[in-house]
Amino acid sequence: MKSKALRNLRIAAIVYAGLFLAVIVSSFYNRELSFDNLKDTLLFVFFIIFLSGIALMWTKERISGVIFMVWNAFIWYYDLQLSRGNDSGMLSIMAVPIMVVGSLFCLEWYKTSVSPRPSVPSQWKYVLRVLLLNYSVLYLIVVISEQFSDKPYDYFSLPFVLFPILLVVFIIGFILSWKREFIAGLIFLLWYLILFAGSAGYFELRDSGPWILFGIPVFLQGLFYIKNSLWYKSG
Repeated sequence: MKSKALRNLRIAAIVYAGLFLAVIVSSFYNRELSFDNLKDTLLFVFFIIFLSGIALMWTKERISGVIFMVWNAFIWYYDLQLSRGNDSGMLSIMAVPIMVVGSLFCLEWYKTSVSPRPSVPSQWKYVLRVLLLNYSVLYLIVVISEQFSDKPYDYFSLPFVLFPILLVVFIIGFILSWKREFIAGLIFLLWYLILFAGSAGYFELRDSGPWILFGIPVFLQGLFYIKNSLWYKSG
């Protein structure tokens, strides 16, 4: 089972690398990217680091997974902070699958590094924590990028007062997730409810970025925390 899961993860990572390589080569060929530009050169350097993660998939699963997650975080920073193109946010969304692949590589390492083999609920707890750490880093990148944007945000009036409220709710959920999974799950669901209601009620919030898409993984994270907590209790 382990070899089959790893084989599928390796195939997914290789396919992703091939597609991204094609995009980068095409962008440099069409002069959309240039080595004369520091941020574009940085993108190429990090892609080489990402390829090192591909090379390590057969020997160092955890290191490979960490490299994939670092690559995803860099793409978010590049897209939202360094590049800031008209399609800002789309490149970040395209990078998310490799973050999931990286998390699953770490899970495969965890299954074999602990003796006795961890139970299924323990495996869920581990991968949920890895994913939540990733979401927290991405959330921080989004918050930083918003502070350097040229959009006039008044955080003391609606709808933008929801941004600091959402941040506080997320931090509370993050802290509780290490010891109180069920409550953390409810808080993450509340976080998404606030986000959804704000986006539905205010065009300014919908127009400020891909918040709804970013919120879906947090919503699912909340559901999985609740499910895993009930699983532990029933076990």
